[in-house]
Amino acid sequence: MMRGHKSPSKGDKQETKVLLDDWDSWGTEDEDSDCGTDYETAISLTGYGVFHYWLMFVCGWANASDAVEILCISFLLPSAECDLELTPARKGWLSAILFVGMMIGGYIWGSLGDTLGRRIVLINAMLVNAAAGFFSSFSQGYYIFLVLRFLSGVGVGGSIPVVWSYYAEFQPSAKRGAALSVLASFWMVGNVTVAGLAWAIIPHEIGWTDPASFQYNSWRIFVALSALPSFLVAIALVFMPESPRFLLCQGREEETLSVLRRIYYTNTGKDRASYPVTSLQVERVSPHIVVQKQDWRSSIKECVNKAGQLFSPALYRVTLIMLVINFAIQFGYYGLWLWFPELFNKLEQYHTLHPNHTASVCEVVSVDLSAVKELNSTATNFCTNTIPDNQVFINSFIISASAAPSNLWTILHMDKLGRRFFLCFSMLLSGCSAFFIYLVNSSTMNLILSCIFGAVSTMGFNSLDCLGIELFPTSLRSTAMALTLVAARLGAILGNLVFGYLVESHCAVPILTVAGLLIGGGFMGLLLPNTTQKPLL
Repeated sequence: MMRGHKSPSKGDKQETKVLLDDWDSWGTEDEDSDCGTDYETAISLTGYGVFHYWLMFVCGWANASDAVEILCISFLLPSAECDLELTPARKGWLSAILFVGMMIGGYIWGSLGDTLGRRIVLINAMLVNAAAGFFSSFSQGYYIFLVLRFLSGVGVGGSIPVVWSYYAEFQPSAKRGAALSVLASFWMVGNVTVAGLAWAIIPHEIGWTDPASFQYNSWRIFVALSALPSFLVAIALVFMPESPRFLLCQGREEETLSVLRRIYYTNTGKDRASYPVTSLQVERVSPHIVVQKQDWRSSIKECVNKAGQLFSPALYRVTLIMLVINFAIQFGYYGLWLWFPELFNKLEQYHTLHPNHTASVCEVVSVDLSAVKELNSTATNFCTNTIPDNQVFINSFIISASAAPSNLWTILHMDKLGRRFFLCFSMLLSGCSAFFIYLVNSSTMNLILSCIFGAVSTMGFNSLDCLGIELFPTSLRSTAMALTLVAARLGAILGNLVFGYLVESHCAVPILTVAGLLIGGGFMGLLLPNTTQKPLL
């Protein structure tokens, strides 16, 4: 870690040594290691059992709760159209504002995770997410709702990079690829949960619906319940230990051993004193890290310094490639994914008016569907509030569940076929499927291609999550995740805004842009180094 009394070049060397040039020599030439057991051996000797499965459940639901909070917006757009006076542009901003918060919160929380610790930062991020999401359900106007969704995004943006670093640092290298793929698969669990929750709540007339007074109708109840998983995960994390890899990186050997003994006891049932490791190879760190608590100014300064280290000569190439790929995959995924319920709703309305006609997605979104809205809506002075057809929720549920086979494939074969294979294969195939969405002319064809798009995109996200963890050293891991996710959120924001402004007037532009970015990102993945079954740096 870089400090004032050290040479910057030496600091960079210690942080990023052998990252790209000689992976196999890592750990054998570590000048900063003392006598003792190396971390990979120590974590392997704890066994793999109850502790890791409980950790998987808690961190998995942290990931799932983020999916619920992000995707709940896509389900409430048709139902909230009247209450929040939504235009297509406003819908685009409402989908995008969460990612603005994630972009800001991701960097702040992620950097603090490398400075203050993974667990405490993750707990606070989850609580911010839960509180803002819950209170947004009480909003009566568009702009208050927009601000609270932004704050919810700040919380979500912090939990995503930190939970991956936290979870990965408990995993032995032989099991890490499969374990991270299981964690990634909980995103599908979140997708299915939010689709099922929306289907169970939004179509029903529950709550208070008097337009002349305070309203708390079905879509607001849905928003409130969507915040519950984040709160429950924050409570569960209170009883979990700090990452032992982070503690060791900070020079806190005794605390690291205490956590490892706890894992050993939980996994094996044996006495903690029988854990065979008594000392660890400790990285040499500045005494300031070990004996002093940092104030917030020092923490912010260190966050900035860590971000700068990601562009050091040893890391800048990997950092830039990861920034571009993250931008491309999230522009494509969220640009299409958050608009799927809206597109399905328009297709159902179109086929209600024209049951014997076939039309492409782009032809449908440009048609005036006001006639069908009058059949299935409640009029107000400002707009028409449409209740989505059940088929819209069924389609979304099917698309969410379609990721199960690809999740299973990555769990079983991520450590065999490698991260780059899944990343490149996924982005190339999802780019092609996005292009064909432009050509389909029926609800069934659109559903099939949407399922393919969702399933193959999942493989890309799973492999990219593994690469984001493994390409960077422990002292920079959360910062690196946060910085690459800034690019990802920027892609998601632009994807939503491009669809919001152009989906009805120039529908082909956003769909073809998504296809081009995904295919280009797939080819860029070939430039990344191999990290499969390598020890964490």
